Amino acid sequence: MARWFLAACLLVTVIAVQSLIVPRGYRLDLHPYPGDGVFKGKVRIDIINTGNQSVDSVTLDVHSTLNVVDREVKVTRVANLDSSEEDEVSMEETSLTVTKLEKRKDIHKFQITTKQSLKKDVTYQVEILFDGTLGSDSSSPFYQSTYSNSKHSQLKKWYVVMNLLKGEGAHYVFPCFEKPNLKTWIELSVAHKGDFHVLTTMPLVDTTNVTSEGVWVRDHFSRSPPMSVNSLAMFQSDFKHPPMGENNGAKVGVWGKEDILRSLNTAQKMLPAVLVNLELYLSRPYPLPELNLVALPGYTDDKPIDAWGLQMFREVDLSKKRDDFWVAHLLAKYTSLQWTDHLTTPLFPTSLTLALSKFLADKVAWQLEKPVFNSYVSDMYGMYLEYDKPGFTEIKSQMEALNATKIRFVLGMLEHIFGPHSFRQTIQYFMSSKEYHAYSETDFWNKLSDGAYHAGVLIRNKTPVSIEQIVRPWLQADRLPVVTFRRNYINTTVQVMQEPFVLNDDEDDVSSPAKNTKNYLWWIPNIVVSQNNLTVPVRNISWLKPIASQEVEMKQYNFTNNQFVLFNPGSLGPFIVNYDLKNWELIAQHSKRFPVSIRQQLLHDSLTLALSGRLCYVYAFNVSKLIEQEPEPAVWKTYFGLATRLRTKFQGTPVAPKYDIYLKKMLKSVNAALEQPERSESSWKANFRAENKRLLCETGHPTCLTEARDVQSRTNTSNPDEDKIFLDNYLCILLGYGTLDEWEFGLHRIMYYPKNKSQTERLFIFRSLASCPKNETKFVRMLNLTLMSGDHKFSEEDMLTMLTVMSTVSLGHETMFKFMMKNFEYLSTKLEKTVWEYFVKTSFNNFRTEEGLNKATEFYQRNKRHFVSVDDIIKNALEKVRIQVDWVRKHLTPLDGWLTNALQEPWRPHEFQFRDVPSFVVG
Repeated sequence: MARWFLAACLLVTVIAVQSLIVPRGYRLDLHPYPGDGVFKGKVRIDIINTGNQSVDSVTLDVHSTLNVVDREVKVTRVANLDSSEEDEVSMEETSLTVTKLEKRKDIHKFQITTKQSLKKDVTYQVEILFDGTLGSDSSSPFYQSTYSNSKHSQLKKWYVVMNLLKGEGAHYVFPCFEKPNLKTWIELSVAHKGDFHVLTTMPLVDTTNVTSEGVWVRDHFSRSPPMSVNSLAMFQSDFKHPPMGENNGAKVGVWGKEDILRSLNTAQKMLPAVLVNLELYLSRPYPLPELNLVALPGYTDDKPIDAWGLQMFREVDLSKKRDDFWVAHLLAKYTSLQWTDHLTTPLFPTSLTLALSKFLADKVAWQLEKPVFNSYVSDMYGMYLEYDKPGFTEIKSQMEALNATKIRFVLGMLEHIFGPHSFRQTIQYFMSSKEYHAYSETDFWNKLSDGAYHAGVLIRNKTPVSIEQIVRPWLQADRLPVVTFRRNYINTTVQVMQEPFVLNDDEDDVSSPAKNTKNYLWWIPNIVVSQNNLTVPVRNISWLKPIASQEVEMKQYNFTNNQFVLFNPGSLGPFIVNYDLKNWELIAQHSKRFPVSIRQQLLHDSLTLALSGRLCYVYAFNVSKLIEQEPEPAVWKTYFGLATRLRTKFQGTPVAPKYDIYLKKMLKSVNAALEQPERSESSWKANFRAENKRLLCETGHPTCLTEARDVQSRTNTSNPDEDKIFLDNYLCILLGYGTLDEWEFGLHRIMYYPKNKSQTERLFIFRSLASCPKNETKFVRMLNLTLMSGDHKFSEEDMLTMLTVMSTVSLGHETMFKFMMKNFEYLSTKLEKTVWEYFVKTSFNNFRTEEGLNKATEFYQRNKRHFVSVDDIIKNALEKVRIQVDWVRKHLTPLDGWLTNALQEPWRPHEFQFRDVPSFVVG
């Protein structure tokens, strides 16, 4: 404990001294040796003492893996021709005597102590030679790797990447002051072989020979504007680029291997326009002479290596043929970081930076290309499911992505309340105040508060008093709210209640909505439209306080008791809205078509509320009946995911087959309208067709099996792209509706699956074998092979996986129970304890009908003496079944009647016509 306390005290002292000494410039010379796996370099740092008194030491950030050549450490007082000192010392360059070098490997600090003091406001230069090891992949801040220019080439070529934002990586590569706020200029030079070239933050100004023959040369790059050291990057290769574009004098290029140059053309042509639109929105010109993007072979992270003036992407992100909107959005999302991560830099890692980039990408991409789908709405609706995934808080990258997406929704909500023009001016105000400086999240929200008062969004001496006060609950909660809007039909007041939305956090209790134990409350924008006027207000929007329940006066909206009211129309804010039952009825009875965004919201909110136990299914299906004649792909896209969840929820109940028939009737019309695939069609249309076809095939559409067999016959399984298309879209159809021999085809693939191939693919095929079949024979075959066979082809993990996925399918679960009844004695004695107990649990606890409950109870009572070791497991399972049977009786019996009536009604032909550009764009 004493040792840690001493280290902490030393660290505080070091930081205090270091904060007085600040950098005024870097001259950095690097010499990587690709192939040998090492690098060496020299850095000369101009420093100045900004404190009120002299000091005798300088502390730099140096990682313990970086080797400093102690004997070459020098400190020099730089000649200052502008000095006002009377003596002539300042006119000369003077060497200081280094008395002590201390490398603290535990805190990655390097302290240089000098005999002479470093005086206030005098410039000194620290010169250090160093060397280190190049990493072998992108997890390292400085690494080497190889590539070949074609699939058939055996010649491997080296490239070198410096990625200093990776874990604050600058101090891994060279001694420096790593704090983001210590911005200053950098002059970089890099030595390399003459047949390579180097890309970095600034353009090349000169090349000199390192060896007399010119085998090795050194590239010298121009001095940068003030920047953080971690904004620097470098890429050494022999890559080429399509013809470069220009953006107001700045060169912009997309680089890649020679064999993919043609596929980089779209990104190269789009990049200048993206930059122009970012400049216009931010009212700040691109601050550097060049911007280079690299399609990096072997790089697998979906987030590119991001540095000032240089960004490196996965090859597929820049080279794969995609819709122009997708390309524009990708480029805008990451090139916007040139302003928000480098021109101004966050003091600490924050999800706000990525959220801003997503927000700006939406603005720019919508300006440049007509969008094919409102991904903003899709992402928002997906978040409710993400927050309900078990263990989501334990995966750091997943939490960061969720937080960034959530903040992006909050920014969109604020933009509506400010008004687009005022919000844009406020963002510009923030950028102008922080360019070439660092910022905190509080700085950003404070600037928005200033803009909010100027725009009348906030009012002096009234709550909320700041934008940060509004957004803080949204940022801190790991949930999104559900707001219940309950009208008082005697007067014009409304009771507004809020709570965190939880889909279902207890799988054993589906009798009531899941509750969140955390007491989250939010500031909610009070945005209301009524049947009289669906125009969304954009001015004088008030905020509902973060109170669990409050009464709000609504007479200003001028509606009658027989007219519906919509709260948060079109999901302007990231929250679900529930209503009293009469208001839901009035919405369902509305004869005119709502705007697209409201139709999406009504579908999502009503069915999600039903799935979470907060709304009767009949009311939800009355509202969602609008989908029967829905002409817009964007609305169908919202419904596809909901329909999949509904089919899962109804498994094993009398409602399931009726819902499948209802769903099939609607999907057949959509499928017919899509026609045959065309080579020139958008990927959005192709993906839409695939989603519709997948869902249609799950309901038993007869043509699906013929198509799956046709695709299988044309698929080359040795081609990963072709094989993936077949596996993702057709394998389950073939395994489910095909012959036993065709099911055995899938079984053969996993039984002899190569150990050097992706095990993710094997797991996918294995899960499909256990969940896709539509007849009992295949399920029995699977159970025999995994549980009864003695050839040990399947591990215990395989067995548990099979039992899990098979039990979620009604026929699979019933087959498991029959299999257990027939083979009870063998299974109870031969299976491992873990597998046997899990088999008993999954076989008993998934019945959802009275008949199933009676069958399970009778079997248990008849064989009770044999179940001593698993008695508690069975009792708990049967109790869960009783709850589920009661839930089905209470909640799905009315829906059963609704579906029966709906299927008896005359079915009008669907008027669906696919359009690549939805109506929310064209009018």
